[in-house]
Amino acid sequence: MSVYYTSDHHFSHNNIIQHENRPFCSIEEMNEKLISQWNNTVSSNDKVYYLGDFVFGGITKWESIIPRLKGKIHLTVGNHDNANAVKKMIHHFEEVENMIVRKIDKQHLFLFHYPIEIGLTPNAYSIHGHIHSKPSNHVNQINVGIDSTFTKDSVGFGNLIPEELILEELKVRKEQVLELRLSRE
Repeated sequence: MSVYYTSDHHFSHNNIIQHENRPFCSIEEMNEKLISQWNNTVSSNDKVYYLGDFVFGGITKWESIIPRLKGKIHLTVGNHDNANAVKKMIHHFEEVENMIVRKIDKQHLFLFHYPIEIGLTPNAYSIHGHIHSKPSNHVNQINVGIDSTFTKDSVGFGNLIPEELILEELKVRKEQVLELRLSRE
């Protein structure tokens, strides 16, 4: 079983194509390509931590996407996720939360749609989406949205980030946090 992180696919959201300069001519093309990328990476037993802004629109849009995706999805709700659709589709998710906290190798991961500021703490990290291609403001924030520079540089646009890559990045970020703390003393 593998574990992946991602956010901000904005399935069925026409304006996101132009807003983020995504390489698609239509939402149908975007949806199909992103579903294909997902299913080429994720197996049915894999865990996916999805950090918000999954599908843009009502229940019929959600019904056309969610059942087609592989994996056991843990959803943190984003600002564009329709609350009524999420309630009706809840049986497709392992859990639906506003925030999920995971502890891995003494690292606390705060999985939330929005980036959160947690200070220069070498064992706490905000894993988030929401800001698309904009960079995170702090060293201990990692933007896993499909439009983010981190995603594009690590696995390519539209792909999900394996947990191993997150853990490798945490080692780098921990050193940066410790250096910043020392420079402020």
